[in-house]
Amino acid sequence: MKRFIILFCLISAFSSAQDLSLLKATKQTINSGASSSSTTNYSVDINKTKKCKLSIDSVVNVYTQKSISFNIVQVDNPSAVSPSYHQVKPSAIKEKGMYQITFASTKNRGSGRPATPMNLVVPIADFTQGAIIYYSSGKKKKQLLVESFEQLETINAP
Repeated sequence: MKRFIILFCLISAFSSAQDLSLLKATKQTINSGASSSSTTNYSVDINKTKKCKLSIDSVVNVYTQKSISFNIVQVDNPSAVSPSYHQVKPSAIKEKGMYQITFASTKNRGSGRPATPMNLVVPIADFTQGAIIYYSSGKKKKQLLVESFEQLETINAP
């Protein structure tokens, strides 16, 4: 009886295993000098571990629960000094390997026109609480939680 319980636990653990695993999540802010905006670019590196058809359905901000636009590329030879990237459709991910999902958020400051505040920062829904990547594997709907993003050096453009 103990063997059946252990076998059942192992089978259930493997059957619910994730098809995607999180490798790295980063963010980098770019402040435009004369422009009245600043953009934060997010990058999520994932590894597709199983050979199956997979579809990335949406990327959702945990704080606002709103879906955002994203791009996905497959990374060929990720250990190379200069790996190659090629665009893939989010609905047709078939091959195992490393993929990179990118998205951005922009915040606008005051315009500098007369009678408007110069350094007004309009609050935006940043991804400080993380993001959820919803995907489908076969007929099953799954999710991958990105709890936090590693902050890269801020770029202050002239």
